[in-house]
Amino acid sequence: MRNHQHWGRAVSLPVAFLACLFITACNPNDLDSELSTDNLSSARATFQTEIVDTSFQGDGEPATPPADIFSLIRYPAKDGDMAAFLTPDPKDGKKHPAVIWLIGGYGGIGDDDFFWTEQPKENDQTGSAFRKAGLVTMIPSFRGENNNPGKYEMFYGEIDDLESARQYLASLPYVDPNRIYLAGHSTGGTRVLLGSEALTGFRASFSLGGIPDLKKRVEMGKMMVAVPFNQNNPEEFRLRSPGLFITSIKSPMFYFEGEDYYWPEFDDLKSKAIDKNLPLYIYEIKGADHFNIISPVTEMIAQKIVEDTAEKVNISFSERDIQEISGAISE
Repeated sequence: MRNHQHWGRAVSLPVAFLACLFITACNPNDLDSELSTDNLSSARATFQTEIVDTSFQGDGEPATPPADIFSLIRYPAKDGDMAAFLTPDPKDGKKHPAVIWLIGGYGGIGDDDFFWTEQPKENDQTGSAFRKAGLVTMIPSFRGENNNPGKYEMFYGEIDDLESARQYLASLPYVDPNRIYLAGHSTGGTRVLLGSEALTGFRASFSLGGIPDLKKRVEMGKMMVAVPFNQNNPEEFRLRSPGLFITSIKSPMFYFEGEDYYWPEFDDLKSKAIDKNLPLYIYEIKGADHFNIISPVTEMIAQKIVEDTAEKVNISFSERDIQEISGAISE
């Protein structure tokens, strides 16, 4: 298990407790700022982040997975090759839909057998629903994690690494490059939100429990890791806060969070998305928390992806779907 100060996967009660601190230790106010008028991709292209704290220590070398479940691969990125777990080639001569699953916490994809070991239904952060549904699944690590090159940037350079991971996945002969999906939980869910705004090439994206405003999160209480960038520059926070850039979303983006950890800002974002006809869909799961939503939500997402075979995206979540997720949690 990784060091608790990095707030990694919630695989024990102490880590789960730390994770709760990350989400909503108090009720944040609505977003103070109006939506940014500039495009996130363009804004990032003209900005250079300033990393002032390099104390972050990521996970060590990933463990070698069982060959029938994952391969440990290296995908090429700007700073060098990055570690990732990837499900095997089905070797059936077909091109398959694929999912990039971004995990919660900080540090990387671990150095143990977490992702190929059965986890409790009420807190399964492995993304196993996707591979069990027959979808090609990639679980990447990023700069500064798992002995990867580069420095940890907290929601900035990692988005560039995410694009490198997508390009690598799209290049595989058994992957359909037009059916690559992005999904993630917590820290991974925030990266999903930013990725859906800054990048193209994902057919649809699914964020479980990402945050809308990094500055407010930092102001709410002690972070589980040091903030690495210059906090005196408001632009550093702005370009890491997906709630300000929803007008940059081009392909369907679906957001889910349990009632107990739901940020009120998302109600405002939902209204703005409707007013501006943006493909952003937000769901508060009643009677749920930040962790027990993962299994039923990812299982339903996986089913929707398998059925998403039309020329254009045909994924949607009905009120009945959301009630079914809530019901599965309460059983």
